[in-house]
Amino acid sequence: MKNDDEKPFVDTVPPEDRSAGEERLVERLLEAAGPGPEVPADGAERVKELIRPRWREDASVRIRQRRLMWSGGLAAVAAIIIAAVYLPSLYRATPASTEQGIIVALLDGPVEVVPPGSRARTLETADSGTEIPRGSLVRTQVGGRVALRLTDGLTLRLDVSTGLRLDSEASISLDSGAVYISSSEETDVRIEVRTALGTASDIGTQFEVRLAEDTLDIKVREGLVSLARGSEEYRVTEGIVLSVGADGGVSTASITPYDPAWAWTQEIAPPFEIEGRSVLAFLDWVSGETGVTIRFADRGAEQLAATTILHGAIEGLTPSQAPAVILPSCRLAATWEPGTLVVRRLEEIPSEP
Repeated sequence: MKNDDEKPFVDTVPPEDRSAGEERLVERLLEAAGPGPEVPADGAERVKELIRPRWREDASVRIRQRRLMWSGGLAAVAAIIIAAVYLPSLYRATPASTEQGIIVALLDGPVEVVPPGSRARTLETADSGTEIPRGSLVRTQVGGRVALRLTDGLTLRLDVSTGLRLDSEASISLDSGAVYISSSEETDVRIEVRTALGTASDIGTQFEVRLAEDTLDIKVREGLVSLARGSEEYRVTEGIVLSVGADGGVSTASITPYDPAWAWTQEIAPPFEIEGRSVLAFLDWVSGETGVTIRFADRGAEQLAATTILHGAIEGLTPSQAPAVILPSCRLAATWEPGTLVVRRLEEIPSEP
């Protein structure tokens, strides 16, 4: 951990060494520097349509809004090393390439894997990072969860008491329990989840498919999901829960992106690799994981988040807990409002009497 009395290290990176991925941050800074209206706290107006029986061919996927969520209290930190570097120029280290195949990203509790033609094997903590063959059966026990990386930008999280088969990197068969799918904007891979009550397919989304007894629930946190059920096909948009019964009954309900029903996905969220990443990228990750909108108090706070680079690693913190630990080391802090995290420069936070 960097000593608070130390002056921040300044490093100038030549323009030719900047990664292409940093262009988004440059655009954000240009917006912050020029005149213009303040972005509303709730971001772009969310689409409110429920479901439609058929896909429209011109359906498009909305760009992910930055979201944030606060959960009081800190979990035990196994290890945390954070050093903030303040740069006059923008720089982000190139992330290491991701392994190929279906990879165990994070393991928590008892999980059983049955590869094709092999005996059942219980995964252990040391199995994180190993590959699971296609066609394997995966079963989480009571108290067990696992996160799997199918491709770059596409991950699965299995809740407790879940059983499924990994047909391929783009298809799974869910027998029981719940699976949460998260796909980034950068990936072209789309996944389908086959169940006895229908097949759910995503188009750049975060959603949950839960199969319990005679009911199939599809919760869409972001983006769009289609459900094919016999000759019928439904379109489910974000903020909607679609429930289908074995008797053919269909119903819908509303759900916010920060509803407690999503909380279990944080417990098995793969940790964010902070090394060489900006605070803005970190907040974007927290936002996507927790479902609450981020809002900067002023352009100065946003610029500081965009130009502050993190070093080290974090373990033992859920996405909703991490900002309270990381932001103060970067001269930033946050105040919490319903559904929103307001980020300010540290000196602007009023001291308690």
